[in-house]
Amino acid sequence: MSAAKKKVVVVDVATLPEYPLAQDARLKSHWFIAWDFNRWLNSAFRLKAQPEVRAYAFDLFCIAQNQIPVGTLPDDDHQLSALLNIDLAKWQDLRARTLGPLEHWVSCNCGGEIRLMHPVVLEVALDAVAKKEANESKNAAARERKKMERLKESVAKVGTPRMAQDAAAMLRIRGWLSENVEGSWTEIRVREAVEAISMALI
Repeated sequence: MSAAKKKVVVVDVATLPEYPLAQDARLKSHWFIAWDFNRWLNSAFRLKAQPEVRAYAFDLFCIAQNQIPVGTLPDDDHQLSALLNIDLAKWQDLRARTLGPLEHWVSCNCGGEIRLMHPVVLEVALDAVAKKEANESKNAAARERKKMERLKESVAKVGTPRMAQDAAAMLRIRGWLSENVEGSWTEIRVREAVEAISMALI
């Protein structure tokens, strides 16, 4: 069937499954994915697909890692052929095959945009996002501990060592500084916080 006679199918994006990650989900400095190679080597797709198809399919798995949202692909032949660095006619031939590079990729709703998702690629993306969030939380907790340690040292200098060891007092001092100081918590500002908290306790 010629392109001019090809039937156009209109899909209502609202009827498609929602992609479980945010529309702008991305992974900065994302250069590694956990890949179950035994799952890939023994998959029906790899065992049945032609080598050329397998190669492009694997490239698409990797390309999806840098897309927004992460783990998806554009449902557009021009963009896909460009991402794979092959001409449009070749890509359309690959896509039209019974077992093509987009095997198991399905349309999904990404904030009103129709894109493609793959169950295994989605697993990888969800795992990577979860690890990223856990790492960010761990780093934030570490930064908070260091900040409180520095604050305790400053309070010990300008206040009393006893106040620096008082967890409740330290939280009140930190709260005062967060509300009243935009820049660095200098010794002068820490002294102001200690005096303000001390006055409140009288």
